[in-house]
Amino acid sequence: MKVRKKITLWIAGASLLSTVGFSVFIVYELMEVPYSLIDQELDHMAAMLVKAKGLNATENFTDNISSLPYTPDRYWIRISDDQGIPLYESALTSYTDVTDVSGSGEKKRYNVEKDISRAKIWLGQDDYDVVTFRVRVIKTSIDHHPVTVTIAKPIEDIEEEYNDLLRKTAISLLFCSLFIVVISYKLAGKILQPVASIAHMAKEISEKSLDKRIPLTRTRDEFHDLSQALNRMFDRLQFSFNRQREFIGNASHELKSPITLLKIAQEELLMDDQLSPPVRSNLTRQLNTTLRMSKLVRNLLDLSRLEQSETIKRVPVDLKLIIGQVLEDYKELLSDKDISVDCHLQDDLILQGDPEKLVRLFVNLIDNGIRYNLLKKGVIRVLGEKKRGKLLLKLSNTGERIPEQELSLIFEQFYRVEKSRSKVHGGTGLGLTIARKIVELHGGTIALTNEPGGFIQVSIFWPLNV
Repeated sequence: MKVRKKITLWIAGASLLSTVGFSVFIVYELMEVPYSLIDQELDHMAAMLVKAKGLNATENFTDNISSLPYTPDRYWIRISDDQGIPLYESALTSYTDVTDVSGSGEKKRYNVEKDISRAKIWLGQDDYDVVTFRVRVIKTSIDHHPVTVTIAKPIEDIEEEYNDLLRKTAISLLFCSLFIVVISYKLAGKILQPVASIAHMAKEISEKSLDKRIPLTRTRDEFHDLSQALNRMFDRLQFSFNRQREFIGNASHELKSPITLLKIAQEELLMDDQLSPPVRSNLTRQLNTTLRMSKLVRNLLDLSRLEQSETIKRVPVDLKLIIGQVLEDYKELLSDKDISVDCHLQDDLILQGDPEKLVRLFVNLIDNGIRYNLLKKGVIRVLGEKKRGKLLLKLSNTGERIPEQELSLIFEQFYRVEKSRSKVHGGTGLGLTIARKIVELHGGTIALTNEPGGFIQVSIFWPLNV
């Protein structure tokens, strides 16, 4: 899970928890206030009932209804003595019984739902003729005789209001949740925006652009510290790369002279007709090794120069002419190796580039195609065309298929498919690496694929506007 989603979940979760908690508290308070007022009303009504009964203990209680604050018929009222014998009952007691049978009437206050047909009496029933009563049980005495006053009031309208309140609260919480999630996601994106900028800039800093640095924020916060730490790391990397390139260049340059002297000395010794066959054979092997070392040093120097080059001089270059010249130079070697060439190049294959480097590119590719071709009746195909705003070159040669897992590694320095680094094919393992560097300096891409018919193909793409 991405960090943005995690931050969204944390912010949204905390906000929703606070919102739900606050909503529950408000709803609870809104529900308790009406019940408290109703209980006060029932307490007052019960007190007035007891007072009226006490003042008229010897008279009919109903004669003093006018002294009560509310009409008793609006309430369910029952006054009973300690034996449970009713001393007074209101009219509503004839429709239902609201006493708490399970609790033996010991509960002081509670709600109870009763089924009363609206055809008998209208008490605000719901669609199922259910009425909710708020019941209050009071223990008191009349003329020193203990009595129990059970008084209840229909509160179906209040229950409906509560249900409506709960529905609206639930809907509000749903919309609030969606709003919080959206805002949290936007807020998380805003928080992580500096991280995204740092990551984008870090991706742009490559081996050839180590001089770039991540801009520091004005506020000295954690992102400022992170940018500083990354910039210090890039400083160390740039220093290391520069030292490495300088070492390769300097070492190759220093090795070039003694290897050349050694090669000249070995060639002079081989010119001596007095050498015995074993000595001549040994010197020939040494010379071949020296020549290979000389080629390796030259390739290392070329690679070092290419890696240090960030720009090249660009002039219009006719690729058809350059490839034709390279193939003409290899004409005798191609004939000796029994390799035929099938070349199809469109006219006007003009690329803005460095002629010398492009010649080196095609020399490496064609040399590689000859070196790893079939021993007999090999084929090299060259195709060049303009297609969809790009200049496309394909150089294919017959040869042994390259394992698919190694195709992406073939352009790495000193990488060779033959694990034993056999000298049968020669080479230094730097030819394709140099070719890739030249292609990239010209703004193109290069790839190696296995094609049907036993061909290995090198594909190069250059944008025409480069």
